[in-house]
Amino acid sequence: MDTLVVGSNGYFSKDSLETAFGADNIILCGQELESKKAGNIRWFKKSIMGDDFTTLFFTYGFERVVFVSHFINKDSYEVGEIEQLRNVLSLCRKSKVKQFVYITSDEALLDIENSDSIIYSSVESICRYYAEQYQISVKIIYSPHLISGHYKDDFWCRIFDSLERNEKVEIKAMGDEIADFLSVDDLAAFLKRMFDAWEEDEYSYGTYETIYLRSGASTTYEEAFSSIRKIYKMANVSYIGSSIKGRFDYGQDVARQFYGWFAKKDAVAEIENYVEEYRNNYHAKRKITEIIRDKLRLNGKIMMLVELILGAFLVEIYNYYSNGSVQFRMIDVRLLFVVLMALVYGTGVGGITAFIEILSLILAYYRQGTNGLLLFYDPSNWIPFILLLVAAAVCGYIKQSRDEERTFITDENKLLKEEKDFVNRLYEEAMEYKNQYKQDLIGSRDGFGRIFDVVKKLSTTVPEEIFAESIPVMEDVLDNRSIAIYTINDPNARFARLNVASEQISVKLKKSINLEDYSQVIEEVKKGEIWFNRDVREGYPTYVAGIKSDGVLSVLIMIYQVEYIQISTYYTNLIRILSGLMENFIIKAWEYQKVVADKTYVEGTQIAKYDYFIQQFKIQKEMADNKLTDFRLFRIMRENRTIMEIDEMLQTKIRNNDIVGLGRDNNIYLLASQVDESSESIVLKRFRNMGLKCDVVESVG
Repeated sequence: MDTLVVGSNGYFSKDSLETAFGADNIILCGQELESKKAGNIRWFKKSIMGDDFTTLFFTYGFERVVFVSHFINKDSYEVGEIEQLRNVLSLCRKSKVKQFVYITSDEALLDIENSDSIIYSSVESICRYYAEQYQISVKIIYSPHLISGHYKDDFWCRIFDSLERNEKVEIKAMGDEIADFLSVDDLAAFLKRMFDAWEEDEYSYGTYETIYLRSGASTTYEEAFSSIRKIYKMANVSYIGSSIKGRFDYGQDVARQFYGWFAKKDAVAEIENYVEEYRNNYHAKRKITEIIRDKLRLNGKIMMLVELILGAFLVEIYNYYSNGSVQFRMIDVRLLFVVLMALVYGTGVGGITAFIEILSLILAYYRQGTNGLLLFYDPSNWIPFILLLVAAAVCGYIKQSRDEERTFITDENKLLKEEKDFVNRLYEEAMEYKNQYKQDLIGSRDGFGRIFDVVKKLSTTVPEEIFAESIPVMEDVLDNRSIAIYTINDPNARFARLNVASEQISVKLKKSINLEDYSQVIEEVKKGEIWFNRDVREGYPTYVAGIKSDGVLSVLIMIYQVEYIQISTYYTNLIRILSGLMENFIIKAWEYQKVVADKTYVEGTQIAKYDYFIQQFKIQKEMADNKLTDFRLFRIMRENRTIMEIDEMLQTKIRNNDIVGLGRDNNIYLLASQVDESSESIVLKRFRNMGLKCDVVESVG
C-alpha cells in the first residue's frame, strides 16, 4: 500500500515509520524536509500547498494518507493548517483515497472555548464532511504532545537549543505539573495496530471515528529539568503559569479496549536520552582547530572597514608625496578609490568613501590657502565634490545591479535544479512502480495477472491468429492442457467444427460435433452462463463457455479434464473472464474482416486474394507445427475455368472454416482445416467426382 505522511512528519524517524507502516511504500512531503530515499521510504522537500505536491499526489496514487497536525507540537505557532488540510482532503477525494488519518493534540478535548477550540472544531467538521460526502474512511487520533530529539522544531528541541546558547527558558507550565508527552515509538506502535485492524475489519467506507490516546506520564516539569541540569549546569528556567485552564473530556478508551494498546513508557522520564540525541544531531563537539580558525577569520564587515580606513590613509599619503610630480598629478587617486570601493561594496560604502574623500579634498583646498567662504561661493569648486558622489552612485548601482542579477540567476538555477531533481525522482519512482506492477501483473496468477498477457496476445484483427494464440494463453492461465475451441459458422448449422485444440487431446477429439447431442449445453451457454458437467457425463467436457456474435452463439470453448481443486467458483470466474476477453477480440476481428472484404476477396466471390491467403496459410502452418490443429493444402487446376465458375462449384462442397484462395500460378488453392493424412483422400475424391483436377501440395504456387 502506498502511504503519504504530511504535516509535522519530522517526528517520524526511519525506524518509527517502518514500525507504523511496515512494508508500505512511504512518502513524506514537507517544506522542511531534505529530499532523500531509504529503502521503501522517500522524503520530498515540497510544500503541500504547491503544484508539485499535486503532481506527486497523483503520480503515486496513494491509498492511505496520514496528516500530522502542527498542534501535536507543544507551543507551535504554525499557521494555515485548515487550508493545508482542505487541500489534502480535496486531493484525497479526487484520487479516491479510502483511508485518511488525522493526528492532533488532545488539547482539543479541553472543555473551554477559545481561538484554538474553534480551529479544532472546524477541523473535525471538515473531516466529517469529507467522510460522509466522498466515502473516505476517516479516523481522528487525539494524542498528547509528542517529544523528539531529532525534530529540530519540537518543543523540547527548541528548549535544548536555547540552553546550548545559554539563554533563559520560559515554560508555560507549573513546576509540579505533569509533563504529558507521548513518545513517537508508542504512537508508531498504535498506528501499526490500528492499520492491521483496519485492513482486517473495515469493510464499509465513509465512516468517521475518533480515538483518544493517553500517555500515562507521571514526571513533572521540575523533575525533567532536574535531569536536564545534569547536562546543562547553568540552565536558567522559569515557570510562567500553566496554559491548561480546563478539564480534559476523554471519550471511551478505544485504544485500550479495542486495539489493546497503551503507552509503554513515560517519555519525559527519559529526557536525558533526548538531550543526547539532540546534541548528536545538531551540536556535535567541534575540534580545537576549527575553533581557532573561526576566531582568526575576519568576517566581511570587518574586512570592509579595514579596507576603507587603510585605503583612505594610503590615498592621503599618496597625495601628500605626489604633489611635486607632474605625471602623478594627472591621476585623481581620490576618484579612483571611490570607484573601487563602490564597485566592490556597493552604493552605501561608495557614498561613505565619497564623503571621506570630499573631506580630504576640502583639507587639501585649505592647505592651499582657500578659505571656507571662497570655497562655498565659487561653484567651480563644487565640481570635484559632485563627481565623487556621482561616481559613487553610478558604480554602486552597477555593482548592486550585477549582484541582484547574479542572485536572481543563482536562485533561478537552484529552483530549476530542484525542479529537475524532483521531476527526475518522480520519473524514476514511476518507472520503478511501472516495472514492479507489470512484473506483479504478469507473474501473479491469483490476481488475474496473466490477463495482461492475454490482452497483448489476442490484440489482432485476424480471427485465425486469435484462435491460434488462445489455446496456449488459456493453457497457461487455466493451468490446463485439455482445451478445445469449436466454431458454429451458421445459425442453422447442425454441427460445430473443431478449430483448434490442445496437443494432448487433439487426436482424440471429433473434428465436428452434433449440436443436438449438446442441446442442454447449448441452452445453458446461450444464457451467458458457464456450463458445468455436474452429472459427470462421459465424453463431455467439464466446462463449456460460449461466444456470441450478433446475439447468435458462434464459438464453444471446452475444457475437458480438470483437477479436483479446479472445480470452484474461482475457476469458473477465471473461465468467464478469459471467454469474455476472447469474445471482445474475436468479434472485433470478424467485424474488421467484413469491412475489408473487398480487399480480401476477389470481387463477387469467396475466393481470397493471394496476400490474405498466404497469411492464413502461415497461421495454419504455425498452429500445425505447435500441434494445435491439422490441415491440408489442396491445389485445384482451373483448366480454362473462370474464377466465378470455380467459386460456384466449390460453394456447396467446402466447410465454413475452410479457406479458398488464388495462387500466383493462377490456380485455386484450398486450405482445409482439421484434415489429416487419413481424411485427405476423402476430400480429393469429393473434388475429383466434380470433374476437378486436384492434388495435395506443400506450398502455394
